[in-house]
Amino acid sequence: MAGGYAYQDAYVCGTTVSAREGATVGQVPHHTFSLWNTVHMHSRLSTGLGVIQRSDMFAAIDNTVVLPGYVRVDAAAYFVVDNQARLQLNIENLTDQTYYLNADGNTNISPGYPRAVRVALITRF
Repeated sequence: MAGGYAYQDAYVCGTTVSAREGATVGQVPHHTFSLWNTVHMHSRLSTGLGVIQRSDMFAAIDNTVVLPGYVRVDAAAYFVVDNQARLQLNIENLTDQTYYLNADGNTNISPGYPRAVRVALITRF
């Protein structure tokens, strides 16, 4: 199991052309949390489940547009083929949650990925 938490309080220390003193820095959530757990089901098969949570944040330094916080759930399965190969399945955004990942200003807001499924064969030489 692996997890992390961050608390950030980023603000402008002095008035600038773009921002007033005390403004919250854009795209910096106050709270970010992640947790990932992998379970070995069999000597060759493992599964994983993870969650990422991010609180709301401003899109830009003028503090007028808010990107809402979100919770995203991811999953994975790993199958060891042999000593040199592993087959991996990843599902990102398992619940197909709508969320906004980042922004380039107040009007160019990028949504997060919808549910995505990836299959990979990982080999060693």
